[in-house]
Amino acid sequence: MILVLLLLTADLFAQKEVSRIGTSGAQFLKLGVGARACALGESMVAVRGDATGLFWNVAAIASIEKKSLVVSRNELYVNLNYNFLGFVLPLKHGSAVGINVLYLDSGDMEVTTVDQPEGTGDFFSWQSYSIGVSYARFLTDRLSLGATIKYIREGTFGEIANGLAVDLGALLDTGILGFRLGLNMSNIGDEMRFSSPKAPGYNGDDTGYGGIIREKSLLQTQSYPLPLTFRLGLSTDLLGKHSQIMPNQKNRLTLSMNAHDPNDSFLRANFGLEYEWNSLFALRAGYRGIAIEGDPMDEYSTGSYSFGVGVKYAIDFLRFQLDYAFMDYKVLGNAHHFSLGFEF
Repeated sequence: MILVLLLLTADLFAQKEVSRIGTSGAQFLKLGVGARACALGESMVAVRGDATGLFWNVAAIASIEKKSLVVSRNELYVNLNYNFLGFVLPLKHGSAVGINVLYLDSGDMEVTTVDQPEGTGDFFSWQSYSIGVSYARFLTDRLSLGATIKYIREGTFGEIANGLAVDLGALLDTGILGFRLGLNMSNIGDEMRFSSPKAPGYNGDDTGYGGIIREKSLLQTQSYPLPLTFRLGLSTDLLGKHSQIMPNQKNRLTLSMNAHDPNDSFLRANFGLEYEWNSLFALRAGYRGIAIEGDPMDEYSTGSYSFGVGVKYAIDFLRFQLDYAFMDYKVLGNAHHFSLGFEF
């Protein structure tokens, strides 16, 4: 019943009258971070944890009690590498600040032209990154709110786009069977456009790639929106020391789910299940990208299953966590995700 209400509520934000597929840029902002989150099918909006909350729901960092540092590397399809660095510093009165960096690198790709379709011997790469600063705090003993402001930049070969965006989040402990309700709106910002006043060919130079720009020029594309995304999620401990369903001191079983509605795709749902023994070892599984709206292109969806493991260990004042996740992207292939986290 709760899941039905969740999906119906999220569906209010769907825009069905016009196709939204492929209408935004900065797509790297939609890629998930953290091996734990990826193993759980990216259903992390209502899950508390570590510094990866800076990405999934900034309100979640208010509950972090110790300094948290997470480094994550995602080895994606077609040799893409996607990296995340997040740090959270807890403050007094139930608040916290954090900083995070996202970085996507395509690796080297060979330049081709009409005259040399097999390659010129020159190489280029695509880089995208964002840097964000966050703040979150508890307004009551059950409700926390948070916000992030971030700088975004992406481009290649002299063509650069940049801009600013904001993420907003809320996390509520409902007190009903241990359910937590999370909401997140990410990438709220102005449109971006690629421009290159210093590109090859500026001021009449030979471009070196099959053409000459003889007049002083500004190479610029049309503007494009950011991938604005609304997420709504639920989570609860079915089993565990804080569970209201089946209390247990050594074993924890957490169910998480969320619906996400981006401005450039269809409404979809994610699910995840995590078992943890004695706060030392965890097994995880999930499924992402389940179509909620009618999607005529669903056969091309990359949503699929995921699974992973994690281990924790404490040495004096330092506690570290190592996580791994495997994700299936269907036609795009598989991906491996690794995360290393520290609490101190």
